Amino acid sequence: MSSRSQRSSPPPRANGYAKLKLPTSRKNGVRAPASLAKTNSPAPHAKEAEIFSAALKLFQEKGYHGASMQDLADAVGMQKASLYYYVRSKEELLIRVCERGTGAFTQELNEIVASDLNATEKLRRAMECHLVALCEQLDLFTVFLHEQKFLGDPQKKKLRGEGKRHAELLALILQQGISTGEFRAVNVTVTTLAILGMCNWLYEWYSPNGMFEPRAIADMFSELVLSGLQVKGTKIKVKSNQ
Repeated sequence: MSSRSQRSSPPPRANGYAKLKLPTSRKNGVRAPASLAKTNSPAPHAKEAEIFSAALKLFQEKGYHGASMQDLADAVGMQKASLYYYVRSKEELLIRVCERGTGAFTQELNEIVASDLNATEKLRRAMECHLVALCEQLDLFTVFLHEQKFLGDPQKKKLRGEGKRHAELLALILQQGISTGEFRAVNVTVTTLAILGMCNWLYEWYSPNGMFEPRAIADMFSELVLSGLQVKGTKIKVKSNQ
């Protein structure tokens, strides 16, 4: 598997907190992606999508600070002044990237937690959804995980809230497994953060041209985690390929 380019500074932690508070309800905590500024020009959604796609590519290639609004205007073949008709600022685009990243993960995890599956299968599916989404939208999540540190304080606070909600849902799965005897007793907070860190770091080394498909990587990751959670004397059920 080919290695992705290395950066001089490590990516920021998606969840900067020490203790998880397990939620008492399953209310969907997903924040809908922010909409672009409204416009009366023809086919606004197509142009907005083009601008977002170009910004994502520039943020990945040059970094948030290295990419300018002039770069973006050039990339979409517009005058810089016309670009502001669609988007207020470069930060607005970065906010939208981060909102899409957190929303995609949390929505699927809500559905998994609310299902009637046992904890082992819930954890397996949670990791698979996380890893497959990251691999299939690698550009989005590379920018999301590496450039979020450049957001303003209000946006960082909102992002931490989304990250915390995601972690709490994952912690519920671990707690369920411990309560039912599927998992051995572990520190739920530390284990949750370890799983998230393991999954999120994939963006640094995963290559679409590598040896393994996303679901094969997800299988390997989940088997490693489930082996560590295994109660002594029990055996993990191998995932069915059907």
